[in-house]
Amino acid sequence: MFKLLNLDRVNYLGRRLDKKMFYDNGDFSKEDKKIFIDYIDRIEMSYLINSTNLNIQPFINDEYYYKAIAYLKITLKQDGKLDQISKIINNTIPNPIVIIYELENKYKISTAIKRLSKSEKDKTVIEEIRSTPWLDINNLKDNEKIFIESISLNKLPYTNLFDFYKVMNDKIYIFEKSLEFGEYKDINNKEELRLNKEISEKIEKLEVDLKKTISKLKRENQFAKKMELNVKATQLQKEIDELKNSL
Repeated sequence: MFKLLNLDRVNYLGRRLDKKMFYDNGDFSKEDKKIFIDYIDRIEMSYLINSTNLNIQPFINDEYYYKAIAYLKITLKQDGKLDQISKIINNTIPNPIVIIYELENKYKISTAIKRLSKSEKDKTVIEEIRSTPWLDINNLKDNEKIFIESISLNKLPYTNLFDFYKVMNDKIYIFEKSLEFGEYKDINNKEELRLNKEISEKIEKLEVDLKKTISKLKRENQFAKKMELNVKATQLQKEIDELKNSL
């Protein structure tokens, strides 16, 4: 996976991170520790991206601190609890990280946009976490090949480290949604990517609303109310279809 992401352009670190480093964190619960023991075999810092090894500047302001981006490889014992593991690791490590999960030659890539906490020094707050489905690098589909190339070092913007990371994060989200909405397209224009993400997020919200409306419709007994819900469901479906066609 690292080679497909063109990470061989920078030095490989291969630095193992002891799980005790996470256990000693004050916010680490007994449940968190059990998840680490049951699901994680090994945590490795594989690569570090910064202005020293790539021609890319840090991005630091009152909200974000992007001085370096770490690529972690987490070898798993079994599948499961990955959303919780991603949250635990991102809460423990304040710096931006790209997590690459490995299980039986399959890989899952996870990112998290984090901002500086306004109430606690040296702490960050997770704004959003994104994750790909499992990718079998020995049997990649065409859209998966296009996606992986789109988040490689050769394809991400070098304006600054925040743009670099955010574009990767947005592309992961769009790829995930393309499995539901249609074909994945690599978008390099920053504004077009932002609009595409906004449309995908709107579709996601409308589909939740549609499911709730249909559920109410099934439970409703009054004819007038059923008609009203039918009309709403039809309008929602029409809007969803129009938005999907615009992608």
